[in-house]
Amino acid sequence: MSTSHFRVIEHTIQCPSLREYHHGVRSGQKLQLAIKQYVPLNNPHPGSDDITIIAGHANGIPKECYEPLWDDLLATSKVKIKAIWFADCANQGASGVLNEDKLGDDPNWFDHSRDLLSMVTHSQDQIQPPIVGVAHSFSCSSFVHLSLSHPRLFHTLIFLEPMIQIESPSKPGGRSPALWASTRPDLWPSQSEAEKHIRSNPFWRRWDSRAVAKYIEHGLRPVPTALYPFDPQSSNGEMSSAKVTSNSVTLTTTKAQEAWTYLRFNITPYEGTTKKDISSDSAERFLSPDLATSAKDGTNNHPSYVTTCPWTSLAFEFLPYIRPSVLFVWGEKSHINTPGARRDDKLLRVGTGLGGSGGVRAGMVRDEVMKGASHTVPLEEVGETARVVSDWLMEQEKRYMEEKKFWGEYDSQKSGRGGLALSEKWMEYVNLPVDTKRKTKGSRL
Repeated sequence: MSTSHFRVIEHTIQCPSLREYHHGVRSGQKLQLAIKQYVPLNNPHPGSDDITIIAGHANGIPKECYEPLWDDLLATSKVKIKAIWFADCANQGASGVLNEDKLGDDPNWFDHSRDLLSMVTHSQDQIQPPIVGVAHSFSCSSFVHLSLSHPRLFHTLIFLEPMIQIESPSKPGGRSPALWASTRPDLWPSQSEAEKHIRSNPFWRRWDSRAVAKYIEHGLRPVPTALYPFDPQSSNGEMSSAKVTSNSVTLTTTKAQEAWTYLRFNITPYEGTTKKDISSDSAERFLSPDLATSAKDGTNNHPSYVTTCPWTSLAFEFLPYIRPSVLFVWGEKSHINTPGARRDDKLLRVGTGLGGSGGVRAGMVRDEVMKGASHTVPLEEVGETARVVSDWLMEQEKRYMEEKKFWGEYDSQKSGRGGLALSEKWMEYVNLPVDTKRKTKGSRL
């Protein structure tokens, strides 16, 4: 990160020890979360109403790849930013390096939402409202879950090409979403060879050159690692066939953890080995409690598919209960959020349920389409993404100040003696029948 724009403070905190899936962490191990706090140098004395951003990355993308976005946002926005807090998921990036000997093989997207809530609690003296969530791809589902866990935490959410849907992005008979991650090269004889591979790959050629440079800097790491030690016999006793030298480099996020983040294994019905084993039906619920009991073909949570992605379906089910305002940013050429139903089903669903914001009709949900961009829109159209985010932040800052003024002046009339006692008004109303209806404007009870 250019020190001419931000002061970067690094934090490491402990993750909640209980992960949603039993094999998300090795037995008895505790995971850590690597966090960067970006403090704008142009705002050395932030005001109490300056915005704090909590950000989320896409699968396999280090948090540092989004630094060009923060650079451009700072240059574009008229809204004052107090700080940007960004953590790598526990099994990825710098967090994954800290945890490489502790991670299991069964990550859950919603573990990250609990880790972020732990981060907010740990740094609650610094992470104060108004708080804005900016998430990309799979982390959008984590932020949906986090918003439901604490409905007042976020004032607004910005979802950049979210992975929130019931349908699989792959067509029937198509390629597995995890195939690319599972088969990609992950060991090179030198840094220069790794860089050559990345710069020549179509996936990265679409990106802004600054984001590519950040991936090369933070998406690669030197050996030895737990996966690629100098000794060909790894820590679990298995032999590694890869040729590792002192100049070799590998991926910071292992391709195994990236692939396991895309999909969950569901290869065969459970069959007990003895009569004392639990029933197959009970075991299925233990192993896959978040799959549908029945589902249409082509859905992410189909109980009969050998690989599933239940978190996207759950996040989609949660959308009506989202209370913050939401901005969706789509890539015009996205293979996930294709034009039409794939966008409208989310746009028109958010905030429409019990406890929700009111959705599109209430002016709380909107979307923008980035021309020419794909699913990695904030890494491709960096400047344009910053402009759209900046415009939205200006609107939401105004709404925040209006709401703050309202709550500062509002009197519930239910307490007396400075909030210590029940008021006369409370006692008057509590003596009425339980089904007494509230009075309308201009009427008397």
